[in-house]
Amino acid sequence: MKKSVFIIFLLINTGFLYAQIGGKRVFEFLNMPVNARTAALGGVVVSATENDATMFLSNPALLDSENHNYLSVSYLGFYADIQYSSFTYTRKFTKFGIMGFGVQRMSYGEFESYDASGNSVGKFDAGETAVTVSNSHKVGPFSMGVNLKFVQSSIYTYSASGLFLDLGGLYRHPEKELTIGLNMKSLGVLLSDYTDSSNGTLPFDVQAGITFKPEHMPFRFTFTAYNLNRDNVAYFDENLSNEDDKPGQVDKIFRHINIGTELILGKNFNIRLGYNHLLRKELRLTNTSGGAGFNFGFMVRIKAFELAYTNATYHASGGRSFLTITSNLNRVLKKKTIE
Repeated sequence: MKKSVFIIFLLINTGFLYAQIGGKRVFEFLNMPVNARTAALGGVVVSATENDATMFLSNPALLDSENHNYLSVSYLGFYADIQYSSFTYTRKFTKFGIMGFGVQRMSYGEFESYDASGNSVGKFDAGETAVTVSNSHKVGPFSMGVNLKFVQSSIYTYSASGLFLDLGGLYRHPEKELTIGLNMKSLGVLLSDYTDSSNGTLPFDVQAGITFKPEHMPFRFTFTAYNLNRDNVAYFDENLSNEDDKPGQVDKIFRHINIGTELILGKNFNIRLGYNHLLRKELRLTNTSGGAGFNFGFMVRIKAFELAYTNATYHASGGRSFLTITSNLNRVLKKKTIE
């Protein structure tokens, strides 16, 4: 096979969001930002004070009945023609309450395949897909939610699949703009692995976060701690690095923290900024990190539509555009919300 095939195979098994600490877990694409808003706020968000119809993919407890009949589509054009997209739809049912339906797709493109003698034997594609069904329930200021996900990955003649749960909780202050979220992500089982000798582990993660807006300030802040089930996510190879580059304790702590802020310039427009320390440290080049780890974006609402754009920087070579379009179908189709 061509060299690029092996590069893609590494991407699938490593997960570029976790760079050097990857390589042992399958389905790392599930840790991609679920929409442009999450990407702009650093990539990991489990709390929010503003209802967003797509955020249940980050934390099922964020699924809210106010988002009945909302449709959303997201797209990220990644490096080397890799494409990531997601689709969500939320609806309130009389019997089941509010439910969310989502599809996430990571496409690695088409590749030429060669035999051991270097002869072309055709082409194949590679990709991963997750299908999610979500439900949440409110009890006073608390919300609880669950995502059921079926995940499938394929490359050449190899494939893997799994069935996972996300278990989320959210506290929403009854008076102030303050939420606290918790999510236990990707609990489940592998239904099949790439080969009989594969020993892939699940991308399980424990995440906790807080979002708040100080009174009389146009800023909304979000802080998220992730990889809480893993003590040390810092990568250091003594054979390849200088001792001076060895991560200290403060550095190790901040690699678990994601920081985001929103400048609210009105009900229908805001600007978003985010910083992810782990991304900056793990995806930097030897002599420069460029803008890796820093993301920025904006949101604008026009009648029944919301457009969110983010410039997500994963590499010193430059950022990539992340776009999310959300539509309130109640206004588009002139139908009343189901009570």
